Amino acid sequence: KKTKFQPIKTALEQGMVVKAVNLGGYKGLLSWQTQTDTYFSKEISDRVRVVACLTNLPNIIHSDSKDFFISSSEWRNIKKHIGAAEDDTVVLVWGNETDSETGAKEIIIRAKEATIGVPSETRQALRDGTNGFERILPGPDRMYPDTDLPPKKITQERLERIRLTLPEYYWDREKWYAELGIPADLIRPLAISKYAELFKKLVRELKINPVIAAVALIQYPKRLKRKKINTENLNEKIFTDIFTAFKEGKFTREGILIAMEKSLQAGDFNEVMMPGIAGEDEVKQLIKEFENDIEHMKIYNPADKKNVFIGLLMYRLRGRIEYNELIKIIKEK
Repeated sequence: KKTKFQPIKTALEQGMVVKAVNLGGYKGLLSWQTQTDTYFSKEISDRVRVVACLTNLPNIIHSDSKDFFISSSEWRNIKKHIGAAEDDTVVLVWGNETDSETGAKEIIIRAKEATIGVPSETRQALRDGTNGFERILPGPDRMYPDTDLPPKKITQERLERIRLTLPEYYWDREKWYAELGIPADLIRPLAISKYAELFKKLVRELKINPVIAAVALIQYPKRLKRKKINTENLNEKIFTDIFTAFKEGKFTREGILIAMEKSLQAGDFNEVMMPGIAGEDEVKQLIKEFENDIEHMKIYNPADKKNVFIGLLMYRLRGRIEYNELIKIIKEK
């Protein structure tokens, strides 16, 4: 109950339960790479998502995981409590009593299937070129079980509920984005993105600069993926907390990407993980140090000396000072 892993901490606060499954002799197997940037643990996570209806990701975490933060002491206590051996892998799943129980059973089923071979199932093609579990293939006796059910009338009330909850058309979003001055290469990806509603919230409620919000939601996750960082857990809460701190002046726009990376490493965002805005005295001290360092650097083109100097300062103060503010302090000095 004292865990710092935010998904489990939140689940417990909401009255949900956490179940542990011990997979004997499975140590290291859930971290086995099955596709590009994809590991066997995702096969189990997908099965739990579909069969147990635990759709909020992450929905599982295992003792061999490197993507999420649960301390080694917590894992030792969990293993000791359930009697797990050194070469076992422990998988945690959380949710309400019914769904978590279904999820735990499904983890066992999928782990057993892996000892036999590749299970018969329908796969779905994903945008990144990989594929994932979609549904279990029905048996030969009931190839189309849905046809066993009698027809069900769709009421006018149901149609009205659907109509009221339909998302806006993506082309209407594109028109609005163009009016906001969003770069052309971001308009279509943002309009069809899962972050489209979040973008609207950031712009209308938090009053975030639309271009900054669009770049952070669409381009920054790509940058993190190029660094082999799993971005699946960048949810609305993390983004909202990051942009709230940004709006309050806790860091500059360059700090948004840093905050995203740190949040993925920790499982959630907390403003204490950011170093804060640089004070004028600190900046002046760094300028003095770098002025001395730049004199001893070998720069082939003397005309580039100023740009190199500013570049070094911005790199050191990344996310802690705006470029224009740094230039102003340099000129005053």
